[in-house]
Amino acid sequence: MTQQGTGSRKTASRAEGQRDPFIRTLYCSLMTGEDIEAKSFELINREIPSYPFPPGEWQVVQRMIHTTADFTLVENVRFSPDAIDSGVAALRDGRPIYVDSNMIRAGLSLARLRKVNPGYSLDRIVCHVGDEDVAVQAREAGLPRSLFAVRKAKYRCSRVPSLFLAMPRWLSSSSTA
Repeated sequence: MTQQGTGSRKTASRAEGQRDPFIRTLYCSLMTGEDIEAKSFELINREIPSYPFPPGEWQVVQRMIHTTADFTLVENVRFSPDAIDSGVAALRDGRPIYVDSNMIRAGLSLARLRKVNPGYSLDRIVCHVGDEDVAVQAREAGLPRSLFAVRKAKYRCSRVPSLFLAMPRWLSSSSTA
């Protein structure tokens, strides 16, 4: 037995009043990407009704939670002073975007980036994870390639404004640099 039109589906195997998990609702319902995103943000706001961030920073944290489904980010993310303003300025200037995984690179929307700066192209989104020198360093150190990819990016962009949301101590330490 299925009840439609409420945004949740009930099945005969579920007790009355129990709702299917959200992922099943997404799977069984016809929703656009925008609808899914809106529902996700609604759930985030319901789970975290108050947060220790000003609005600009909260938008970033909210997007991080949406992407990772990791609600503990609220407790762990720290921003540098003026991080949001610096990040926005860098995007408007068309600065390169350095990422530590090809999945992130593939997930960034060129259409959205081009609304901020029409000059954005795929070559402005840089990922060094697949670079041979990064692979060699990671293998020799026994550490993740993403660590060395970020270090390489940091080395290459000496004056590029960057938005580092939460740089762990091991990333900035000189012990393995």
